[in-house]
Amino acid sequence: MRFQKFDLHTYNQTKDLPGGPVYAVVEEELADIEMITDDEGNPTRGGLIGYALAYALMAGFVGMMFYIL
Repeated sequence: MRFQKFDLHTYNQTKDLPGGPVYAVVEEELADIEMITDDEGNPTRGGLIGYALAYALMAGFVGMMFYIL
């Protein structure tokens, strides 16, 4: 997945130019979210627990939003 962001490095270097700063947009690649595995490719126990907790929190958040709204 790619996303665009404002290039602060170029802006900060050129902000004091008489003609004004140079505005640039750069694309960055996001790292894929992967299950943590051991050397044989099996998911680790901690990874499974983490995924279970994350899904439980997400389900609880969505449920609370439906309850509140």
